[in-house]
Amino acid sequence: MSKFSVAAKRFGGFMKRNAFYFLIVLCIASVATVIALAVTHNSGNPDSGFNSGDEPAVKPDDKDPVKPNPDDEKPPVKQLTFISPCNGTVTHEFDLGLVFNQSMGQWETHSALDFTSEDLKVFASADGKIKKIGHNNLDGNYIIVEHEEGYTTKYMSLDTIEGINEGDAVKQGQLIGKMSDTQGAESLKGAHLHFEMLKDGKTINPLEVLVLDEK
Repeated sequence: MSKFSVAAKRFGGFMKRNAFYFLIVLCIASVATVIALAVTHNSGNPDSGFNSGDEPAVKPDDKDPVKPNPDDEKPPVKQLTFISPCNGTVTHEFDLGLVFNQSMGQWETHSALDFTSEDLKVFASADGKIKKIGHNNLDGNYIIVEHEEGYTTKYMSLDTIEGINEGDAVKQGQLIGKMSDTQGAESLKGAHLHFEMLKDGKTINPLEVLVLDEK
């Protein structure tokens, strides 16, 4: 047997014994080649998921859109304000001290504001709902309006009630009546508005909340 034949026989035996390992090496080399080609191709493509660095490329459109804050979409809360109930002036201020009431001939407190005006018109001081319309000898014709935040306004010594009924909603500045001298407790003052205000059922000084230069 020649040396070539011996070498060929030995090589053939070596290949049979190590064929499995050669196949593994070839597979690894093939996969490596495919990966290298893919990376080379994608590095020049801006739409691919990879760039030349270590981090994936992010397109501007891929970013999450900024979601609006639901609180920013809420309408602003309207602050409750009270305006003057007439176009006139205050003639008798709120006073919890004893003052002499000429109409009644006695000393008493004055837990309200008295107004007079040339046109005698009386307006709703704020948005609200008519709670009661009535008459008695001391208050004369009167209207009670309930408002938000626990406020109540009372309009007394009225002459006429202008087309409103109990349960009706009224808007700030809406005409609700006219002044008169129907209030028996202050009849000697002539035509005027006796205006009281309560907060959570307790009498307060209207001047603490009224904006007198608006209507």
